Amino acid sequence: MMLGKGSIIKNKHTNMELEEYRMKLLGKDRLREVIDLQQHVYDNLPNKDVLYMDSYEDMLTDMNDGARVIGVLNSRDRIIAYRYIGFPGRDERNMGYDIGLDPDALDKVVHLETTVVDPKYRGNDLQSLTLVAAKKMVKQKGYQHFICTVSPHNFFSLYNIMKNGLKIKALKRKYGSTEDGDDGLWRFILHSDMEKQILNPVDLVISKWANLEMQKDLIERGYIGYEIHRDSQQLNYVKFEEAKI
Repeated sequence: MMLGKGSIIKNKHTNMELEEYRMKLLGKDRLREVIDLQQHVYDNLPNKDVLYMDSYEDMLTDMNDGARVIGVLNSRDRIIAYRYIGFPGRDERNMGYDIGLDPDALDKVVHLETTVVDPKYRGNDLQSLTLVAAKKMVKQKGYQHFICTVSPHNFFSLYNIMKNGLKIKALKRKYGSTEDGDDGLWRFILHSDMEKQILNPVDLVISKWANLEMQKDLIERGYIGYEIHRDSQQLNYVKFEEAKI
């Protein structure tokens, strides 16, 4: 299924090359390529904690249960980016539980699981392009809530996801192997309701992006990470008359 096409720049900060791209849903036959790209990106990360590695087996099982992978391919049909989205239903993995979502809304949750971009193609806003495509695709199927995690140490991923309308609702350890999850990775949990209502703000607090203790305290007091500023790397936390956006 074709989702879009256009032009992008390879090696945007060195020897720039203009290339054509296609965006489409990927089948299970290309899952090995997806995993290879994930490994390539992971190997080149200075801080490995910012990317949780999905296994081939887990992704295959999820795709068999309805998950989708939106791929961006260059003119040589090579996968240069992908967005992995899942539909958790009432499974305990549903992050609607983490943010206190109404139980009746859990069946309408979409997980934005992982987004990976080949380093040579960064700077083309591929995270936003794939997110827009995902929103259009799932809204037609009746889904309403987008939820994702972002590492607190990955400012640009946080900026990209928040500029597309998702708000910080929690800061927790995720992906741990123990029952209490204490060995997990710190993650912001962000949420967007595609049928959101307009609410009245009652208070605003500004926090530095790196001040996690302050942000955790604000979230526990009912504030929502509402807006992020790229230049100052500051976040606006807002309290509304109702704690739902």
